[in-house]
Amino acid sequence: MTSNNIDSIRLEGVSKTFGTNTVLAGIGFALSPGTVTGLVGENGAGKSTLIRMISGAIEPTTGRIEVNGESLPASTRAVIEAGISVIYQELTDVPDLPLLENVLLGNLESRWGFTRTRVNRKRALEGLRVVGLDHLSLDTPLRELTIAQRQLAEIARCLVRDAQVLVLDEPTSSLPEADVETLLHVIERLREQGMTILYVTHHLDELFRIADRLIVLRDGRMVAEGPVDEWDEHTLVRAMLAAELEQAYPWRTREIGEKVLEAEGIHAPGVSDARVTACAGEIVGLVGLAGAGRTELMRALCGVNPVSSGKIVVDGKAVKPGSIRHAMRAGLLYASEDRKGDGLILEGTVESNLIYGAYRDVSKFGVIDIRRVGALARDVVSRYRVRLHSTKQAIGELSGGNQQKVVVARVSERKPRVAFFDDPTRGVDVGAKAGIYEEIFQLAEAGAAVCVSSSDTDEVLAVADRVYVLSAGRIVAELRRDEFEREQILHLSSAAGVPVGGSTR
Repeated sequence: MTSNNIDSIRLEGVSKTFGTNTVLAGIGFALSPGTVTGLVGENGAGKSTLIRMISGAIEPTTGRIEVNGESLPASTRAVIEAGISVIYQELTDVPDLPLLENVLLGNLESRWGFTRTRVNRKRALEGLRVVGLDHLSLDTPLRELTIAQRQLAEIARCLVRDAQVLVLDEPTSSLPEADVETLLHVIERLREQGMTILYVTHHLDELFRIADRLIVLRDGRMVAEGPVDEWDEHTLVRAMLAAELEQAYPWRTREIGEKVLEAEGIHAPGVSDARVTACAGEIVGLVGLAGAGRTELMRALCGVNPVSSGKIVVDGKAVKPGSIRHAMRAGLLYASEDRKGDGLILEGTVESNLIYGAYRDVSKFGVIDIRRVGALARDVVSRYRVRLHSTKQAIGELSGGNQQKVVVARVSERKPRVAFFDDPTRGVDVGAKAGIYEEIFQLAEAGAAVCVSSSDTDEVLAVADRVYVLSAGRIVAELRRDEFEREQILHLSSAAGVPVGGSTR
């Protein structure tokens, strides 16, 4: 990594207003070389707006942002050239291009109109070496890499650009635990080399692992900052929420009813001979490492993915496998882990996203009742505490946590017999997690069977009555709550052993 004159980035009295809505007010702090600063706050606290201003995508309404004493450039390209790079939660790579071209995206060197192949390959390898990916072939199509490797390749791209300030927005939200460790090690190495890092995450344990200091935003204002050793998780959550939060999603006893879902011999892409049951009022968890088949099993049971063999029964009635229409009619509803790709139409309004796929409920004689839709949306966003300006606002303008609340609300409000939530709290803050799981608990208490999966094993164990452990597309164990042992479950999910209790498959 080469050095330039950037010593720090400084914000003084930065505010941002959209119309009459003030998103940020009076923000001021400085980032120093060789440090990791953690930025935390609830969804909607203003973190994303702040990142967009630092990247040059939007300008402050008032205040000043400086890079090494100079005003921040007014365009994203100029900001990158000034040494500031932002890596967003959603990857910005090009999967169909090879690794080489992704690392040098928009930055290929040429002479007299000809690409300097040898020079470019050397530059790419230098960046990949820092993040530990220099063993990969530069000609490998990016789509063949894991999510973690693609995340590291984006960091390599920033290093090749001579970045001195790196902003990471929820970099571990879609990574399995082992890959999180790899990424954190890379960040620690970059700090040792003098990189200035702003690390934005909802995973508080990561902050206590790598951050030197913390900045807390709440309702668009900076409410606290200080060295990380002055904080613990309890005081940090209290600063974020202005309230105590003893436990984000406390399990509670529920009356478990009759069996609602019975699925046997399910064979589908990524799933082999799965047998799953779920009872009314029960929360069933799916746990396993990345690629274990958790998402694939959910999608197969809900008709999203094709099923080559097996049977699915809901309330004693057979459901045609591999059919979304038949699954929905039977009350099998699915909330995707990829809210932006599968769960929402980002350009659509909050209202249109809430009624997506359920137009009969708000129609009369085949015509959608606009007033009814508006009333429904206002009621839902109030009960689910969705932060927005208007229900007619494009849902893509909402924070990730508020988008996720809409996804959860859409499933919950349709009174499912079996609700499938795939990584329902991905990329949301601790307060939003509590709200989302409160809705899931209430759904189960109302008599629905609920199936939950997450890349965070601890999260599933905190809420589930029973779990299925998956490995390589197969269910390898089924455990009741009184049999949960985290180390044993992780051992099983790696297909390295058999359970002490429960049943194996």
